[in-house]
Amino acid sequence: MIEHLISISGSILLVYRTNESDYQYEMYFYNGMLYQPQETYEKAYQALTMGLEMIKVVIGYQ
Repeated sequence: MIEHLISISGSILLVYRTNESDYQYEMYFYNGMLYQPQETYEKAYQALTMGLEMIKVVIGYQ
C-alpha cells in the first residue's frame, strides 16, 4: 500500500508498506535511475524522513 508519493525536482519518492508492520522507500529519477534500498522501517514517517534526506543528497540540496 502506498503511504506517500512525492515529486521533488523531477525525482519521485515513494513510501510504501511491505507487510503489516514494515515500510520501505524507493526513489525514481528523471534519467530513469531507480534507487531501492533494502532497509525497512517500523513507521511510514521514518521511511519518509530517510527518503527525503537521501533524495536531497542525490539531487544536490545538501
